[in-house]
Amino acid sequence: MPQKKSNHFLSYKTTLYRVVNEKTRYYSLEILPTLFGEYLLIRSFGGVKNKKPTRIIKEYFSHKEDGIKAFEKLVAEKVEKGYYL
Repeated sequence: MPQKKSNHFLSYKTTLYRVVNEKTRYYSLEILPTLFGEYLLIRSFGGVKNKKPTRIIKEYFSHKEDGIKAFEKLVAEKVEKGYYL
């Protein structure tokens, strides 16, 4: 019997925090699959007290591995800048 191809995708999501001038800032990253077989990296950031994020940036990747590499690179850059989990 042929094996079924698994479409299971482990989502990648994290939120980092940083205190600047006694105000807490956040930086959220998430990778999601699209309906067209691509992967979407969503970056949103802003102040914790604000209802809406300051900015949302969306990047599309054709391969999951490329999206994961970008995700990990951004997390490393933000941790180096002073963000924490």
